[in-house]
Amino acid sequence: MNTFICTAYILSQPKLIKVKHQNFCYVLLSLQNFLDNIPNIKIKAFAKGKIAKQVFDLYKQKNSVVIESSIYIKRIKTVNNNKKKSKVIFVRVYKIHNLSI
Repeated sequence: MNTFICTAYILSQPKLIKVKHQNFCYVLLSLQNFLDNIPNIKIKAFAKGKIAKQVFDLYKQKNSVVIESSIYIKRIKTVNNNKKKSKVIFVRVYKIHNLSI
């Protein structure tokens, strides 16, 4: 398992979904990119169980947070028949903390 720790800005309101008595929470995050001239990196984050309930209850859109998670990149084909593949970055949140400035 790889560990990914970063500061992020919450772009969307967290959404809570229950599947077979299990909580899942999905949220869109923005990471600052200091290496390239690309303004920000958008990632999709999800949490499961008690962490999902915590994310949904405590955090709102436009909060800055510190997350500890695992990261993976998924390649998906475009809708049209071009042979291009785009990459989507996902993280699974294990711990989350509010970043007070």
